[in-house]
Amino acid sequence: MNHLLGQGRAIGTEPSQGAVYAALYSSADPLEEVAVGDLVQLGLSVAPDRGAPRGCAYLHADALTEAAEIVGAEQLEYFPAQRWFRVRAEAGESRSGVLSLRVKQPSGPPRLRPQFRVAVPDGSGMKLIRTGRLDALALPVRTSPAAGLRILTAQDTPGAVRIPAGGGAPVSLTQPRHGEAQLTGDGALAYLPAPGFLGYDRFTYTVTAVDGSLASAPVNVHVGPLGQAPGAFPECTSAVEFHPWQWPGLTGEMPWPRSPESAQPQQTQQRQSW
Repeated sequence: MNHLLGQGRAIGTEPSQGAVYAALYSSADPLEEVAVGDLVQLGLSVAPDRGAPRGCAYLHADALTEAAEIVGAEQLEYFPAQRWFRVRAEAGESRSGVLSLRVKQPSGPPRLRPQFRVAVPDGSGMKLIRTGRLDALALPVRTSPAAGLRILTAQDTPGAVRIPAGGGAPVSLTQPRHGEAQLTGDGALAYLPAPGFLGYDRFTYTVTAVDGSLASAPVNVHVGPLGQAPGAFPECTSAVEFHPWQWPGLTGEMPWPRSPESAQPQQTQQRQSW
């Protein structure tokens, strides 16, 4: 579970009350899609610091159930009234809990966006100062079992791509204009370019979903080197010199966003009872 989705910090009203840090991790990469039916694990960790006697972190269940079903929890306490899961750590230690989710068809936007809070005790030690809800990075949900794919190959050379896990069983293909597409025995999609062809081509494949429905998606093909085709695929290179972008109505270069290391964790304070 090595994909960081978000970090947060709660601080007391006085420096002597210390601070509490929390982080949320995922077994799924937020830069890639998760499919309906996939199992995803979220790890929530918390650690008091700078003299804080204890610390808590909370993971909101209502932010998850629109796109996932909760199937398991380890080292987490559940509070039905607040609908959150809590992990707690005492001074000098860090604790983690894991929530297991099964991705389902989203009832809203096609994404799974966790939300969490962090809390530090106030000066009395009887109440907690909690942050507001902190948005973590969202996991995009692929609602169709068919995913768009790509094939890169050389002139007069066959190319192939495998259908991602959970992508359904392939049942048919359309034929590209400049070659031939085939389903291989192991379920991959193969493309054979026409003799001497260089450039772009495209075909569509259709799969059967778990519920028996059909879904189609494109397979984009490029035959030949990508060096002279900027923008074709992420691997492409460009000979055009880079310049920071500018807004026509303003003068000077636009500033770059801060790096994650220099950005401060989100924090808003509201006083709650323990």
